[in-house]
Parts: sequence; C-alpha cells; structure tokens
Amino acid sequence: MSYCWGAGSWGQLGLGEAAAAGPVRCRRGPEPSGGWTLLEAACGEHHTLLLRPDGTVCSCGANARGQLGRKLRPGQRGSYTPEQIQALEAQIIVHVSCGKEHSLAVCNRGKVFSWGAGSEGQLGTGEFKEQSLIPKKIDGLSALRIIQVTCGHFHSVALAQDGRVFSWGQNTHGQLGLGQEIPSQHSPQHVTSLSGIPMAQVAAGGGHTFALSLSGVVYGWGRNNARQLGLSHANTREQVFKPYAVAALTTIGVVYISCGDEHTAVLTQDGSVFTFGDDSAGQLGHRSSTQMPGPQKVEWLDGPVSHLACGSYHTLVYMSAHGQVISFGRGPQRHTENGTGEQAQNFDISSLVSANDLSGVQVKMVFAGTYVNFVSTLQSQDLEHAGGISPADTLQKISRLDRTLIDKWMAVTVGTDEFQEAKREIAVIFSSPACLSASFLKPSSALEANCIGVDLQKARDVFDELTKKEWIVNQINYNLLANLIPGLPLRSPHREALSIFLLLPECSVMCKEQNLEPFVMRLAQAINSMSDRSSDILEKCWMSLSASFLDAVVQMFKKVVVSQLTFYVSSYYRGTKPLLEVLEKLYWANRKANYTLQLSNFYIDEISGTFILPTDVERWRLWQAAANSCHEDDVPVIFCRFPFVFNLVSKTQVFHFDSIFMQEGAKAAAQFILKQNELLRTSQLPELPVFPLQVKRSNLVEDTLRKLSLVEDSVLKKQLLVQFEGELRGLDAGGVTLEFFLYLFEEMVNPQYGMFVYCDPASPMWFPTSPSVEKKKYFLFGILCGLSLFNRIIAFIPFPLAIFKKLLDKKPSLEDLKELSPVVGKSLQAVLDYEYDDIEENLQIHYCVSWNNIEVDLIPDGSSIAVNNKNKKDFVNKYVDYIFNKSVEVIYEEFKRGFYKVLDREILRFFQPQELMEVAIGNANYDWNKFEKNAVYWGMYTPSHPTIKMFWKVFHELTVAQKKGFLLFLTGSDRIPVMGMDCIKIKFNPHMTMSEDHIPEAQTCYHILILPQYSTIEKLREKLLLAIDNNRGFGKN
Repeated sequence: MSYCWGAGSWGQLGLGEAAAAGPVRCRRGPEPSGGWTLLEAACGEHHTLLLRPDGTVCSCGANARGQLGRKLRPGQRGSYTPEQIQALEAQIIVHVSCGKEHSLAVCNRGKVFSWGAGSEGQLGTGEFKEQSLIPKKIDGLSALRIIQVTCGHFHSVALAQDGRVFSWGQNTHGQLGLGQEIPSQHSPQHVTSLSGIPMAQVAAGGGHTFALSLSGVVYGWGRNNARQLGLSHANTREQVFKPYAVAALTTIGVVYISCGDEHTAVLTQDGSVFTFGDDSAGQLGHRSSTQMPGPQKVEWLDGPVSHLACGSYHTLVYMSAHGQVISFGRGPQRHTENGTGEQAQNFDISSLVSANDLSGVQVKMVFAGTYVNFVSTLQSQDLEHAGGISPADTLQKISRLDRTLIDKWMAVTVGTDEFQEAKREIAVIFSSPACLSASFLKPSSALEANCIGVDLQKARDVFDELTKKEWIVNQINYNLLANLIPGLPLRSPHREALSIFLLLPECSVMCKEQNLEPFVMRLAQAINSMSDRSSDILEKCWMSLSASFLDAVVQMFKKVVVSQLTFYVSSYYRGTKPLLEVLEKLYWANRKANYTLQLSNFYIDEISGTFILPTDVERWRLWQAAANSCHEDDVPVIFCRFPFVFNLVSKTQVFHFDSIFMQEGAKAAAQFILKQNELLRTSQLPELPVFPLQVKRSNLVEDTLRKLSLVEDSVLKKQLLVQFEGELRGLDAGGVTLEFFLYLFEEMVNPQYGMFVYCDPASPMWFPTSPSVEKKKYFLFGILCGLSLFNRIIAFIPFPLAIFKKLLDKKPSLEDLKELSPVVGKSLQAVLDYEYDDIEENLQIHYCVSWNNIEVDLIPDGSSIAVNNKNKKDFVNKYVDYIFNKSVEVIYEEFKRGFYKVLDREILRFFQPQELMEVAIGNANYDWNKFEKNAVYWGMYTPSHPTIKMFWKVFHELTVAQKKGFLLFLTGSDRIPVMGMDCIKIKFNPHMTMSEDHIPEAQTCYHILILPQYSTIEKLREKLLLAIDNNRGFGKN
C-alpha cells in the first residue's frame, strides 16, 4: 500500500488521466491489478519511478526525453498509470533515482542503468546524447558494485561498495566535485577529494551535491547561490568546486541528508531537522521574517522526526511518535493548458496534506518530488519497525569488518564456496582505505575530544585474531600491497580520510617477515608523497596518539631500517631514505606533542660502534660540500642527515670522527703538498698540519690567552699539541694536553680570577653582570672550551646546563635557575605556587630583580608595579630571562663567538643540551665494581696476585672523594666519559726495579698504573693515599 498527493498534470501520480486534471489531496496511491506494495519512489520534474519489492520498476508521467524508460503509443505525450519498464525485466532492481528528466536504477549486483535526457552527460554512457529511450548499463561503473545513486537536475552521483564516490553530468556549478577547470563529464569520474573517507550517503539537489560520512561529517559542493551548502557566513562563494566539510554540521550528529532545488535539509540522530538555503517558498520551515545564515533547526516540529525528504521547493517530514506527516514550502509555478494555451498558476503542495491525514497508517518512508509526494507503508513483515524506519537504515552500506564477518572467516573451510566468498570479502575491505577505516570507527561522541577517528586498540585485537589463519593473512597481505597502499589518499584535505595511515601500522602484524619490508617501504614512499596539507593533518593525528600506538609506528619503521643496514656499504643504495624521512616526520610530531615518547625510542642502537659511522661522517661532509650540485635522487643514505636516530654514544662517535677527519685531513693535505713540492724540486714547505702551542707553566693563563689571540682561525681546527717551555719535548699522546686544560680551566674558573661568579660555593658558575676583565677574555675562553671539545678532552668546567641550552638555541627555564641559584629558584617557585588572593600584601614583590649586587627593573617603572596572581608567571619568566639572557648578553655572545670559532654548529645540534654537557665535561656516573671488572693485568699481575687483591680491598674502602682523586691521578680527570666506565680500563704494570718504598706512578694518557709489590696492606694504603694526595704535576705520562 502507498499514499500520494500533488499536481500530476503529466500523470506522475500514476492515478489515471482524471487525476491529472488538478491538484490531488493525500489519498491511496496507484495500485495496478493484482495489487502491489511500494518499496521506493523517485520523482523527477514530470515523471516518477515506482520500485516494487520484487525488483521490478514501473514508470509514469512525461516521456519527452525518454525518462520513463519505455516507449509510449504514438501521439501519447505521457503515461497516466504506472507500467513496468520491460528493458529492466531481467534485473532485480534495488534502488532508483530521478533527475529533472533522467533516471537511474541499481540492480542487486551493483550495476547501474540509465535512461532519459543525456545532453549534459548525466546518463554516464560515454556520450552527450540528447536522449536515450531504453535503459542501458553504465559501462564505466561495470567493474564496481554500486550501492547508492542520486540525481541532481543535470548530474548524477554514485557510491560504490568500496567507499569510492563517482560523479558525471553537468559541472557548470562544480556539482561533480572534480575541480574548477573540469567541464561536464559523459562518463563516471572518481571524486578523488573524498578518497579514503568512509561514506554513508550521497545526495544531490538541483545543482549541488552532498556526501555524508559514517562519522557524521557532511561534505558539500556545487552551487551555493542560495547558501544551500550550509557554509559559514564568512564563506560567500556561490560555487564550490571540490568537497568542503560543512563545519556547522559537524557536531550535531547528522544521519541523513535530502536536497531540493536550492535548499537542503538534514536529519540528526536525536530526530532534529536543520534546514538551509533558499526559503522563497517557505521550504526551510523557519517561520521567521529574518532568515539566519547557515543551518538552522526547525524548532516548531513537535517531537523527533523519523524521516524527511525534500521536494524542489518544499520539505516533507514524518514523525512516527505522533503518526504525523508535515509538509512546509510550496510547489513551483504549475503550467496548465486550457483552450487559449498554456498558463502558469501558483501551486501550494503543502496544502494538499494535513498532519493527521495518515494517522493510524504505519508509514515506512516518504518521498518528495517537484510536484508530487509518495509515502510507502509498513507491511506485515516490517512490524518490528512499527516505530518507524530511519532513512539511514534504508541505505546500503559500504563493506566493513564486523564480528559476524570475522567469525564467518575464521570458521570457513578452505576450498569451499564459502571460502571463495570470504576471499572476495577480504579483497574488498583490505583493498579499500575507506572500508578498512569504516571497520574501526569510533562512536561519534568520542571524536570531539580526540582527532583519532578510529579505534586502534580494537584494530590491534582484530588483526591479532586474524593472524591465526594463514590463508587470511596471505589474502590480506596481497590486497594491502597490490591495492590498498597504491590507492592511499595522498592529497586529501580531510582528516578522516587519513585515519588509514594510523591503521596500517597495526596491520603490519599480519605481514610475514618476507612481506614486512615491501609493505613498510611502500607505506613510507606513500607518506613521503603526500601533499603538504595532508602531511600536516597526519602529523596532528600522530601528535594525538598515545605512547603505545605512536611507538608501534616508530618501531615498525625502525625495524625495517635495521634490516637494511647490511646494504649501507653500497653507495648506490637508496632504499632506507624513505624510511628515515618518515621517522623524521614522526620525530618532529613527537616533539610538537611535548615528547609523548622519549627520544631514546627513536634511537637505532645497531648503528653504534659499526663501520657505518665513520663512513657516514665522510658521506655527510662530501654531501654538504656538493649539496648544490647533486640531485637528491643521487645522494646515498646518510644517517647524519637524520641525527635523531643516534644514541648518545653514536653522536659522540660521530663528533669525534668528524674532528679526527678534519685533523687528519690537514695532515694529509700537508703530506700531499710536501710530496708535490719534492717532485717540483721546490723548497717551499706546507703549513704545519697541527696546532703547536708552547706555553709557560709559570704564567699559564695569560701566556695561553696572549698566544691564542695571535692564532689564525684555520689553525684552530687542527690537532692541538701542547708543550711547556723549558721542559723535555716528547710525544704527546694526550696526557700533556689533558693536564694543560685541567690547570688552565682550574685557574680561569676560580672566583678570584674574576671571570665568573658563584651564587654559593656548591653552585655552578655564571657570567657576571659587570665583568671585571676585558670582554675579549670571554671570547678566548670560548675558544678554549671549543678546543677541549674538538680535541676530545674532558675538562670539568662548572657551567650549569643553561649554558649548553643557550649554545643550542634553547631557552633556559626556572629549573635552570634552581640549579644556578637554589635560593632564588625556590623563591620564584614559591611565588608561582602561591594561590591566595593576598599575594601583593603578603609577599610584597615588584617587577624588579636584585642580582649580582645590582637592582634592575624588569619592565619600565617595575619597582612600583606589584606582582599578583595574574602577572606572576610573566614576572618569573622575565626574571629568568634577565639572569640568563639580558644581564649577560654582551659577554655571553663573545663566549659563544669563540666557542663556534672552533666547533661546527650543525654537528653540535645533533646533541640535546644534557648530552652536550656530558660530552664536554663528562659525568659522575661512577661504577666502581665495573672499574675493577674491566681492569687489565700485565706481567706477573693477575686478579689473584696478593698485591692486586690488597689494592682492590684498599680501593673499595676509600671515600668517594678519594676514589675520584685516584681517577684524576690515573686519567687526568675525575669525570666519566659519555661512553661510561667501560672506556676507563686501568692497566696494572709491575715495576721490577721499584721497591715498596716507592709510591705508585701513572701514565695518564694510557691509564697505566705502575704499582710496586707491597708486602702489607697498610703499606699499600699509605703509598696509594700519598699518590692520590700528590696527583698534580706534569710528567706523569
């Protein structure tokens, strides 16, 4: 049973010729002999398609352009009663749609048939044909399974089972969504802007189009002259050529869309109706003289709406709770003929139905056209839907994983028909980004707080379950590699399209070892090919991930990088570069997310200590030298371009290799010039390939600074060789240079020297606000600090972490001030922590600072501006900024200039501030048991030798200060290198000519302890302490 009303002057009500004479009020619909029920109706301007439950289609109304899909008798201009379309008799049709004068039908196999007007290409048959009288299959969609179609006046849109949207026909207003320069299309075109988005519905109006995603996001495009796209008030474009997410509809829970000629209505999950666009006929139902811009709720509707449909100039809603059908808006001018010719008359379609006309009728769905409306009713088999069927429930859905499908796959027997069907289902879902994303969508309520639209934990659990069946794994692997990854949305401006990039790393558990590399490599290449806008969106998605899921992505790419390390030796291998480029994107996303993961999660430890590092440094420097002359595709893999993969040991090794290469390069260049001059028989000598520095021990600091100020910049990057005037010249294996820096820095950082200040004896040093020495000394001190690092000397300079932050262009914080001055730092923290309103009266703090015996206003007239709860953060920030920056700006810049005279700024940026601090001054991570374990014994000495056993017993009984003193005696430093205690291997050497009256001696450059044999533990303790207490003095080495 069905009902209908309207003005069917062309016979489009199907009620016979008598009913075409004038408007028809709501009444029972057409029922041909034998009776049949209405499954679906579609209304064009002057024709109607009626779909029966058995899949047959009847048509009635005008046929001037062949839109009825059947031939009429000669002289007949239309059909006043519904008759079956014979050309579709062999098909089981499940869905129909009408444009102004064209028609579409979808069969149960997902094939689309079209007929009627085709001059704009709206039939999709590959030609601009004036009309087609007989339904024809659209070949351009034959490889797809179409689940929905919708028609505008002169264009058509289809949704495929794999989630892709296709459009064809007129594109004058951009209604195809293909772009501005694209003309009308006579065959279906993929709307690539919507790729990857799990779609729920497509809908078309006169010249505008909508798509609704399963997440409730509404995308609109096409004509917008009456604001029928619902865009913001600021967006006044009259045409939109590509899908645009309608922000005003994002959060209201849209579940269904219907379009009129120039207006749109949406139904929400809670049964509300929002309308927007043209209201000239009252079709928006707002009942207000002033039209508000954008989507507005139809407030006067009394109760939740179950279904809605838009005619060209009216809107129809059904409220199942009240059994009421309500229509608002009018029809267009209706053209009728009388004896004097055709006349136009106003036509109010909403007056032909009252709210209670269908009271007591079990309405199933409502359908609206330009001049006519239809209502289908529930049959006995539909009684479970007596409360009304949501229009969204009537739409076919794209393929997606669910519990039923998973259980079916897991239970299937290989080789059966069910097995073949399961393979086809897997192929559809795992070939389509939209279908796979649809399988794990979060509820709409969960989307507002988090931009991650998919449930990654659910995906992880499902994929783990699917790995139990090898045939499923094989099918998924094939379809991911062959279809899904090549079809990834790389240029989508829409966030939900990119959810697939979050799901794919979870899919990697299904990749067998031999498939993991190609899977991850192709995914990396895809990510690197994304548009800038898509990359930015993906970065934000990564930033929103929890540590567990972000780390899964990082580790997946790292795993494949490690598997590729064996190919590094070939300078022609480029495969690892895309992986490293993606890891770099992840690294920056992690930084912007305030370090969801620790930096160590990105380290590739397998690189440390391998042949890769020295080779990599050499490649890096060669690449830098030729950066402007070589194409990126010709550049080999260079890890130094991705320093975030280096752990601290690797970074230190890279830094050391780089300085060694520079030093050895100077020597090699000098050797080459020397050989060349020999061949040319010239006596000219090359520049010295080293930096010899001869200084007076008696006037160490001033003599060093004087000679350093005369050195050319290029010499600073050569190996430093220190000699003391008047002392025996010998081979410096590092011990003399180490001792040189030890004494030099010890004197220069002494408060009495006047270069630096200390807040208290236990605090680090800092620059004074009013220095008592000339600023050039800070420049030279910076050079000395750079030289110690460049020559791989650990020299304890008691700077705070803040200096290393500043050198790496990072801002010092309140925590740094707590290190520099615990008293001031804790006081400022107390100000921040103070929560009471009486802060001004109780603390009485003003915008001024007392530092280094100087009172300074932090802002103009700061001493009279009180600190309160509103400005206390600003006050603390300015306080910290003054101490670390403004108060020392001139002399710090001098220090920094000297420091970078020696060192390469770019390579130091590999380090974090704490790491650079450890490389420069070592650390205090002592492990005395490991120190003993790593000991090397020469000659008669073994671990069980009595003297050795006595030594270790005495050593472990020493205080920490005494142990550090012994380390200083043995190595020239009491600090531990970055590499840890493993780098300090004490070597015990017996001396046959030394008696137990001698104290132990040390060769610091080789960490050799010359230990006489002692008869008693007391004697050994006495001599060892004596050596520790006299651990200073050149010549030990």
